[in-house]
Amino acid sequence: MKTERIINFEKLVSKEKSGWLEKAKWRQENHAWLDKSSLIAIKILRAISDQGSSQKKLAEKMEVSAQYINKIVKGSENLSLETISKLEMALGIQLIDVVGFSTSINYEIPVTVQGSSSHLGKHYPV
Repeated sequence: MKTERIINFEKLVSKEKSGWLEKAKWRQENHAWLDKSSLIAIKILRAISDQGSSQKKLAEKMEVSAQYINKIVKGSENLSLETISKLEMALGIQLIDVVGFSTSINYEIPVTVQGSSSHLGKHYPV
């Protein structure tokens, strides 16, 4: 015979599986980009606060939904470079830095790979 405590406990327990193990495995497998996403989210929230702005105003600037901005600032959104660039422009800040990247570097293709193409071997800005 079940006691009243057990009956009350069974009322609270869901019959559906929570999926906590799968979620934990997913977080573990994706921790590298999730960590970066969290850091970006913190920078975004700090910039919004420093500017006296809001997530809604940021969404309007970027022409996206407020719900999407909310997903981003939760730190679990896998952001594309395009989205990061749009966020940077809308906030007027730099969110990520690509080490060693410069837009004014000229590269020279060695003579050995020039082949028959006449355009190879010249300097091209990257």
